[in-house]
Amino acid sequence: MSSLAKLQAAKSLDDLAAILGYKPAALAYLLYHLPDAQKYTAFTIPKRNGNPRPILAPTPKLKLLQRRLANVLYLALADIDKAGAPRRPLSHGFAKHLSIVTNAAVHRRQRYVLNLDLKDFFPSINFGRVRGMFIKDKRFGLDPKVATLIAQIACHDHVLPQGSPCSPVISNIVGHLLDIRLVRFAKAQKCTYSRYADDITFSTNAKALPAEVAVPIPGSEHDWTLGAALLKEIDKAGFEVNPAKTRMQYRGSRQVTTGLLVNEKPNIRPEYYRTVRAMCWSLFNSGTYYRMVPAALAGGKPGDPDVQEPATSLAPLQGTLGHVYHVRDQVDTRSSVDKKKEATATRKLYIRFLFYRHFVVAPKPLIIPEGKTDSVYLRAAMEKLAAYHPQLGAMDKGKFKPALKFMNFSSTVHDVLQIGNGAGDLLHFIRKYPDALKHYRHRPLPNPIIVLIDNDDGAKDIFSVAKNFGAPNISRTSTDPFHRLAANLYLIKTPEIGAKGTSCIEDSFDPALLKTVIDGKVFDPNKKHGEPGKYGKARFAEKVVQPQKDTIDFSKFTSLLDRIVAALDDYAANPPPP
Repeated sequence: MSSLAKLQAAKSLDDLAAILGYKPAALAYLLYHLPDAQKYTAFTIPKRNGNPRPILAPTPKLKLLQRRLANVLYLALADIDKAGAPRRPLSHGFAKHLSIVTNAAVHRRQRYVLNLDLKDFFPSINFGRVRGMFIKDKRFGLDPKVATLIAQIACHDHVLPQGSPCSPVISNIVGHLLDIRLVRFAKAQKCTYSRYADDITFSTNAKALPAEVAVPIPGSEHDWTLGAALLKEIDKAGFEVNPAKTRMQYRGSRQVTTGLLVNEKPNIRPEYYRTVRAMCWSLFNSGTYYRMVPAALAGGKPGDPDVQEPATSLAPLQGTLGHVYHVRDQVDTRSSVDKKKEATATRKLYIRFLFYRHFVVAPKPLIIPEGKTDSVYLRAAMEKLAAYHPQLGAMDKGKFKPALKFMNFSSTVHDVLQIGNGAGDLLHFIRKYPDALKHYRHRPLPNPIIVLIDNDDGAKDIFSVAKNFGAPNISRTSTDPFHRLAANLYLIKTPEIGAKGTSCIEDSFDPALLKTVIDGKVFDPNKKHGEPGKYGKARFAEKVVQPQKDTIDFSKFTSLLDRIVAALDDYAANPPPP
C-alpha cells in the first residue's frame, strides 16, 4: 500500500502512529503530555538588514516525529505525482530534484522579470489551514481526526514554526492552491509563473507587461507596484505580499531570480564568484580568509556597503563555494565523464578547496579506506579494542570517541574528489597527491592521511605507483607496517596471510561470522549487482557487524590497528619540515 493510501485509510491516533513508526502511547505522550517547554528551543538569527528572524527549533524527540511525518508526506506527494499526468513544476522549493536553478531556468531570456515576496510565509499558515487542507484537498481527503493529529504535530502556537522539519513540505502542500490560482492568472496574462518557497516570479516576452500583473509607479524610473488583480488572487489564497521586496528587471539590464542571473541561462553573478575565488586564494596562501558581511550584521546601518570580517571556520566558504559549484554543474549539460576530463575553473577551484580542507589542514588523522564498509568495521574494532589501542580513541560517558576520522564518502567527495569507489580511485588519488600539495603556500599538514587497501589483486597498480614514491620494496608479501609516500600521506595494506600474502579486511573476522545467512543469502565480499543467493559488503556491515558488534570477536583486527598506530607514531616523531 502506498504512503498516500495508508494516510487515506487511517482513522485514528493508533493508525497514524503505525504509519510514523511509533507506539500509540509514545505518540500520545509527545502530543499531549510532553510539556511545551520541552518541545521547542527559541532563538533568533539576524536577517541581512539586521532585524532578528525568530526560529523555533524542535527538541530531539519532537524533531524525530516531525521528520518522520515529513518523510511520509513527501512520499505521499510522490504518489500523487505518479498518478497524475506529467506537468511542469510550479513550486521549486523543498522538492526533490528541484532547486533555485530549475526555478530560475523557466524565466531565462525574457523581456520582463518580476520578483515578489510573500510576507511571513510559515507563520501565515495556521493550524486551521493545515487541518482543513488535509481534509478538503482532493489529493489527500484525510479523515478529520488524522488531519487534526497532523496539524498538532506540525504546528506550535497555532502556526507552522520556522525550524520544524515538516514546515517546508506542509507549506508546499498548502501553497498548492496559491500555485494553481497564480499559474492560471499568469497564463491569462501570457506570463510564466514559478515559486520558490516565499519567492514568486512572473516573466514575459510581451512588449508590455499587463497592468493586471504590475504597473510602474508614476514619477519613478524603476519602481513598480503590483496590479490589483494579482494582489486579489494572492489574498484569496490566504497570503500577503511584502511590498518592500517587489522588483522589476528588464531585458538589457541584469535580471536575477532566486539569486541567479537569468538573462541567458541560470548562472552565478560574476562578482559573487570573484569574491569566492579571492577568499579561496587567500586561504590557500595564508590559511585565513575574510568574508563579506552585511553592514547591519556588523554594527553598521542597513543599506551601507558590506564589510569584511575575518572568518573563524571553513564552513561558510565551503557552503558558498559548494553553492557556486552545484549551480554551474547543473547548467553544464555535458556528460559526467566529459566534466571530469575537461574540468571547468569552478570545478578545479572546488577540488582544491576540498583537498585543502580534508588533507592539508586535517583536524585529526584521517583514514581513507577503499569504501564505506571498511570504516564501519574499523570503527567497531577500535571501540571494542579501545583499551588495547588508546591512541585510536577512548570511551567517554559510555560512548566511544575516536581520536581519528574516516573519510566521509559523500556524493560530493565521490563526484569532485573522485574517491570512494575502490582501489582504482585510490590509485588516481595517490598518483596525484604529491603534486596537488604544491598548489598551497599554506600547508601546515598537522595530521597524517592514511590510505588503507586490501592486499589483493586490486592493489597491484597501487604498488607500482608506491614504488616511485618511496616504497621500493612493497609487494603482496612485504611485511612493512606502513609506507610513507608523501609529506603526510601513508599507505597501509591489510596484514599478509599465507605464502602469497593475499588478504582483505574481511579476513579479520571469524570465519563463522562470514558465513552468516540473511534471507537465505550468503555473504560474498566480491558480490556483483544482481547475483542471486548472495549479499554484499554493505548489507554485511549494516545487518551483521553493526547489530552484533558487542559480541563479535575483533581480536584479529589488532594486527591492522597496530599498523595504523605505527603510522601515527612515525608522523609524530618525523613531521614534515615547515
